[in-house]
Amino acid sequence: MSIFTFVEGGYSNQFDVAFYMELGFLPFRLVVVYINYFLLLPRFLEDRKLSKYILQTLVFIVITSFLHRAFMYFYLNDILFPNWNPGGFPRPYKLVQSAMIIASPMIFLIGIEVLIRWLDSERRVERLAGEKVKAELSYLRSQINPHFFFNTLNNLYGLALKKSDKTPEVVMKLSELMSYVLYDADKETVPLTKELDQVERYIALEQIRYENRFDVRFETEGEVDHFPIPPLILLPFVENSFKHGVNKTTKDGRVDILVLVNNQTFEFTIRNSIPKNNSEAKETGGLGISNVKKRLELLYGDKQQLECTEKENEYIVKLTIQRS
Repeated sequence: MSIFTFVEGGYSNQFDVAFYMELGFLPFRLVVVYINYFLLLPRFLEDRKLSKYILQTLVFIVITSFLHRAFMYFYLNDILFPNWNPGGFPRPYKLVQSAMIIASPMIFLIGIEVLIRWLDSERRVERLAGEKVKAELSYLRSQINPHFFFNTLNNLYGLALKKSDKTPEVVMKLSELMSYVLYDADKETVPLTKELDQVERYIALEQIRYENRFDVRFETEGEVDHFPIPPLILLPFVENSFKHGVNKTTKDGRVDILVLVNNQTFEFTIRNSIPKNNSEAKETGGLGISNVKKRLELLYGDKQQLECTEKENEYIVKLTIQRS
């Protein structure tokens, strides 16, 4: 039953008559809804021809409305209004009235169906986008591991050639770094303190490698214990800083690292001096930085900002991340 029953019944104070008239609409409404929902609408969703669907639906509603008026005129009116002369058949405004009443539930259900399908489509798009991002991140992480292993093993090789007494210490620190790469790199996030521990290990390895021929300042401020961060997001910047800021002839090189966590904001700033002649900076290894840039864009979008600035004798990288 619809609001028509109450409006018509209240106006004429004959709810029983309005009720039976509503019953007269019911089978025609059901037919329209059934044919549209299970026949016309699926065809439209398959071939996507909107004009064809609208035309078929309108024709079907007109035919159904005509049949309803015939039913009312030749049968139901005689029962409900035996002394009433309804005039000629069909009367145009009555056909329009029937069409509106018959089509109303169909329009309502189409709206619900369109909304459901739209929501399903949006969820599907979001799921596919999420799966794509995960696949890209997995691919980027798989690139990090061999790149990082190559650099760290190269450090160990240099010390082994020198037969350094510090080789056991280096092996231990390298094993800790490799353990981090192997077992934590696939995680979405790790505690910031864990990533910073690896940064400290890497710095210690570089100081051993270059025999402390450069100054390193590493400072942290704020609540670094409670900030999650993607693994291996800072180490490539540290590697890059040593590659560009230190070489075999460096005696006064400098690397400054500052980590600041303030409420929901994370800032990582690293700056290094640039030697006049740094042949190591021309070697391969750019994969790490470009990799991190892509990961940051995928993970944080516009909630991250990476600034790289090169001055006359200094290179500065500043990374800012806003946590949601």
